[in-house]
Amino acid sequence: MESDDLRQLQRTAERGEAAPWVDFPPTPAWYPPATGLWVAAMTATLAELGGPLGAVALVVLLAAEAGFLVWYRRYRGTMPSGAMPAEMRRAAIVLGASMVALAGVLVVLCQLLATWVPVVVALVATTSLIAWYERAYAAGAAGVRARLA
Repeated sequence: MESDDLRQLQRTAERGEAAPWVDFPPTPAWYPPATGLWVAAMTATLAELGGPLGAVALVVLLAAEAGFLVWYRRYRGTMPSGAMPAEMRRAAIVLGASMVALAGVLVVLCQLLATWVPVVVALVATTSLIAWYERAYAAGAAGVRARLA
C-alpha cells in the first residue's frame, strides 16, 4: 500500500517537473519561417554591413529577438527550466549541433560566394531545421505525456 502511494507521489512530482516542457499551446505556424528570415537577416547584416549602419541593424535584430522571447514566454505561460525530459533531448541536441554547423557553413559561404547565397542557405536551412525540431519536440512531448499518464 505504501509503495503504491510513494509511486503515485513520484509520478505526480514527475508530471509537475515535466509540465513546462510538455503542456503548452502550439507554436504558431509562422515561427519556422520567421526564424529563418531572422537568421538570413543576421547573415546579411554580418556579411555586408559595417560601421554605424551595421550596429543599428544588429541592435534592431537583437531587439526583435528579445521582443519575441518576451511574447513567447507570455504565450506559453512559462519557459521550461530544469532538465529536459529524456524523450526530447535527442531533438534538442541535433538542433543545437545543426545550428552550430550551419553557422560554420555560413561563415565559409560568406567568404567564398556572393552574399545572397549564404542568405538563401540560412533562410532555407534554418526554416527547415526549426520546422523539423517543432515536429520532433511535439513527438517527444507526446512521449513524455504518455509515459506519465
